[in-house]
Amino acid sequence: MAFRLTRAFQKVPAFPHARPLRVPHFFSPSASSEISPIHTKSIQFQTRNMSSAPAKREFLCILPDKPGAQAKRLEVRPKHLEGVKPNVASGFIVAGGAMLNAHPADGETPSFKGSMMLAVAENEAEVLELLNKDIYTTSGVWDMENAQIIPFKSAVREAL
Repeated sequence: MAFRLTRAFQKVPAFPHARPLRVPHFFSPSASSEISPIHTKSIQFQTRNMSSAPAKREFLCILPDKPGAQAKRLEVRPKHLEGVKPNVASGFIVAGGAMLNAHPADGETPSFKGSMMLAVAENEAEVLELLNKDIYTTSGVWDMENAQIIPFKSAVREAL
């Protein structure tokens, strides 16, 4: 009993980069001794090359304010919030906000202690580069000498 592929099955393979499977002569004594891999799913597995992009990691950033930086913080805050938007949109910053000395009463201006940020990056140097470009650093709000960039692993992230 001879098996021969009909014209209908001789299509272009879905994976043109895959090599055809060699079939022993007793299975297919036809003129061709090759079967396209698309028709032999149970016989041949496809492999694909995976890029080895560096893994993204989380970093908890504790960014204290310099003493007496309250007025400067309030002055540049709109520029800071605007500058952070692209980093949030790209997933570089996944959480962030102000650290307070205490929660203010309704209508009271908060007393700021610094900032907290959760960043996702390949390494600490990438996070530090972002922080050094922020207007809070360039205008003298954040005390980068006492800042902490701590390797972190989220267990839970939930919005308010």
